[in-house]
Amino acid sequence: MNKITSGQILVVDDTQDNIALLTEILQNKGYQISAARDGERAIKIARHIIPDLILLDIMMPGIDGFETCKRLKSLDSTKAIPVIFISAKTDMSDLVTGFSVGGTDYITKPFHEEEIYARVENQLKIKNLNHQLATSEVNMRDLLVEYQQQSEQLQQIVTLVIDGLLKLNSSGEIQDANPAIEKLFGYSTQALQSINFTRLLAEPFASQYENLFEHNSLELEHDFSKEKSVELIGKRQDGSEFPIEFSLLKMPASEKMYLAVIHDITVHKNKEEKLRDLSYLDPLTNLSNRRYFDENFARVWLQGQRTKSQIAFIMIDIDFFKQFNDSYGHQAGDVCLIKIAETLKDNIKRPGDIVARIGGEEFAVILPDTSKEGVVQVAEQLRHNVQALKIPHCDSIYNVITISLGIAITTPDNECHASSMLHKMADEALYQAKQSGRNQYTVF
Repeated sequence: MNKITSGQILVVDDTQDNIALLTEILQNKGYQISAARDGERAIKIARHIIPDLILLDIMMPGIDGFETCKRLKSLDSTKAIPVIFISAKTDMSDLVTGFSVGGTDYITKPFHEEEIYARVENQLKIKNLNHQLATSEVNMRDLLVEYQQQSEQLQQIVTLVIDGLLKLNSSGEIQDANPAIEKLFGYSTQALQSINFTRLLAEPFASQYENLFEHNSLELEHDFSKEKSVELIGKRQDGSEFPIEFSLLKMPASEKMYLAVIHDITVHKNKEEKLRDLSYLDPLTNLSNRRYFDENFARVWLQGQRTKSQIAFIMIDIDFFKQFNDSYGHQAGDVCLIKIAETLKDNIKRPGDIVARIGGEEFAVILPDTSKEGVVQVAEQLRHNVQALKIPHCDSIYNVITISLGIAITTPDNECHASSMLHKMADEALYQAKQSGRNQYTVF
């Protein structure tokens, strides 16, 4: 698809950061950008430069985006300019209001570059097509065709903006569906009209909504005076599951009818998952960080209480590491930390075990359901393998990098501070290992 690489765009937003972000994104694609911070200023600029497209924020001081759009559409010089609303609000009433005052599309905050490019290019192509039709078609029949095409394009845009739509009766039976629903769930239009809405949900949500429809208690679950969405798990025809954002609107009718709006949030959830993973990662060594260690230590402790099984805690410290940094430099120190982290990770392999960097040159290991003999074997293996790296250290009595280890073992009880005591015991055992000459482990 050929991209529109030029055009004048007016960005209207009361937040300078948003203007700067949109300007950077669009200028990278060759667009010329003008900007306004309020509706009154936007109308003056639009009348002066007649931009090809307007990106218009809804919530602004003075006149809001809806009123600004209405005024633009009332002026002969600006009424043909397509308007894309930008807002963090995605309520159905806002979408309907936006289209009713003359908007042609809707972009939600926070911004996503690919979505901005696609919607801007789509509107400019539509505008370009309309211009070509207006200049080449001169009789009434052609004008009617043009308006019909614009109406169809607008309907397609509405379908894309609100994603999946389902019309449901009071029993949850699907009466109608838009093409987006077919794409989301894998059912044909004919198949959709013969099944109940709850077939599109995974458990436990399917049973919950089946119960709501059966007892006519949707009003208790969804407050129709406040448009809001909930997160559910959808189920495709092939049985695969995916996260969705779901909202339900009551339709004015002689009998109870509902409009279900469904949005696939798989990408959003994946990004959340990646961000959470990054927040648990030490950026230098790629081991788990102190935050992850503390949270999961608490989880392992509770599991040990339930199963009444032993937990082993190993505190690890690099010997003479300050002197190493002083002699070889911090860059060499970082390389040393990375190599030791890799060695620890290679030797701690059980799914329930935890190894983390909890300080500058300090590491910790949690071994659930492990005997004293088992943890001693692990500790000696770690000590030996780090020394076997043979990282030169002229200020160490061993002439290479070594580690000291402190071991504590206990069976969790119900004492609220017992887990911190295990940590303290391992720390004391580490201190004894240091005092006894380093490059060794000590059991508390």
